[in-house]
Amino acid sequence: MPFNLGAPELFLILIVALIVFGPGKLPEIGGTLGKTIREFRRTSSDLTAELTREARLLKDSASLETRPACPTCGAGVEGGAKFCGHCGASLTAKTP
Repeated sequence: MPFNLGAPELFLILIVALIVFGPGKLPEIGGTLGKTIREFRRTSSDLTAELTREARLLKDSASLETRPACPTCGAGVEGGAKFCGHCGASLTAKTP
């Protein structure tokens, strides 16, 4: 059980709650507490998923190589290529 509470401890907490809040108010408090815990878990799960997604995106963007681009059409070309595979433009610098 969470917080290492056994049956005697939970029974004592229930008795104290009955004395403090009364038997009529206890179901309402239990329902509200359940909704609060459920919302906390959902928010925590959403936050964990978002952080995991962002970390994956950062890792993927850091691992991408920067490839040279064709000066004519802007398509990515392989390093060392002499011509663009997309438009056929020469990629070598022209000497005057």
